[in-house]
Amino acid sequence: MKLTREEVNDIALESRLLLTEKELDGAVKYINNFLDILDSFRELDLTNVEPFSFAEAIECPLREDKVIAFKDTEAILHESEHVDGSYFKVPRIMEE
Repeated sequence: MKLTREEVNDIALESRLLLTEKELDGAVKYINNFLDILDSFRELDLTNVEPFSFAEAIECPLREDKVIAFKDTEAILHESEHVDGSYFKVPRIMEE
C-alpha cells in the first residue's frame, strides 16, 4: 500500500501541519517506506504462532490505599516553613 502526495498532504492538513514541498516529499517517502516494512510482515508464516495480549488482569503488587487521619495536624502545620494559615504553599508551576 502506498500513499500519494495528495493523501499525505490531506493527512498533514487534518493534523494542522503545513508542510513545504521538500517536507512533503520527505514525509511521503518516509511513510511509504514504513508501509513497505509493514507489508513485508505479510510474508511471515505465523500458522503455529499463538497470539498474545497484555489485556489480562494482573495482580497489582502495590498496597491498597487507606485513608489515615493525621493525629496532630497543628504540629505538622507549625513545623513547616511553607505554611500559610492552615494551607501548604506550593511553588507556581504555570505561567500567568
